Amino acid sequence: SGVVTRIMKRKYVLTAHHVVEGSRQIRLESFGDQSTGIMTQPHGWHRLYDIAVYPLPKEMNHLPILPLSPRILPKGEKVGVAAFPGGKFSDTTGIIREYRAPGPDGVPTEVIFTAAVDKGASGGMIIDKYANLVGIVTAYQYFRSSDGYKIKGDSVGTPSILIRAIIERKVKQGWR
Repeated sequence: SGVVTRIMKRKYVLTAHHVVEGSRQIRLESFGDQSTGIMTQPHGWHRLYDIAVYPLPKEMNHLPILPLSPRILPKGEKVGVAAFPGGKFSDTTGIIREYRAPGPDGVPTEVIFTAAVDKGASGGMIIDKYANLVGIVTAYQYFRSSDGYKIKGDSVGTPSILIRAIIERKVKQGWR
C-alpha cells in the first residue's frame, strides 16, 4: 500500500519503509484507473519512523493527491483507513486514541488509532473527515491477556505532521 501526496509542489508516493526495504524496483498500480509505473530510487526514508518517500512516476502524474493534514487531530476524532492487505482493498473506520513519543521538536512520532488493520496494510492511508492524510499505517499492537492469549490491540501509524517535517527538512538539505 502507498499514497500519493504533494509536498513543496512535488508529488510523492509515501509508504512504510519496512514494506519496500531492500527493493530495487517497485511496480505501482493505481486502484482507480489501473495506470502503472515503476519506482526505482527513493528520495529518502527513515527507518526509525518507518517511512519511505518516492517521486511519483511521470506516467502516473495525473493521479489525484491526498493533502497532508496540517494539524494533530484531537483524541476521539474519527478517521478512516484504506489499504490493500493481500492485494485486496480494505477500508475501516475508528478514532484517534492518542499520539506518542514526541521528538525533540515536540512533534509526535506515532499516532495510535482504533481502525482495524490486517497484516499487509502497512503503508495504507489514515484519513480524516476532510480527506486529508493524517498518517500512514505502520503496525498494530498485540497484548497478552492474563491467561496468556495474544490479543490484537490498536493500530499504529506515522503521523503526517512528522512526515511533512522530515520531508521539508530533507528537501532543504538537497532532496529534489
